[in-house]
Amino acid sequence: MNLDEIINQLDSEWGVGGFFSKVRDGIYDSKRAQEILDMLRAIRVDETAPFPRRLVALLWYLPSFLGWQSERIIEKGGDVADYAKFSAEVQNTLEELLGVP
Repeated sequence: MNLDEIINQLDSEWGVGGFFSKVRDGIYDSKRAQEILDMLRAIRVDETAPFPRRLVALLWYLPSFLGWQSERIIEKGGDVADYAKFSAEVQNTLEELLGVP
């Protein structure tokens, strides 16, 4: 998947009916979560070129957003342990991709 495809896919996951939209409603799908992780892990960028602005916008918010939704997952009876693991893996993947201060 190239960056444009990843950006388009992430955009759709934030949209109505997408993975993150469902998480906002307290619905967590572990199979889809793995697909999201696979997509994030597939991101490859040229270290000498700037990140596409839209990609940054779609990624930087993820850790905070996922943390805020934990209560909704609990309220809907979702698999809290798996959700917590997914959230941590997203954080770790973004740290590997973007680096840390």
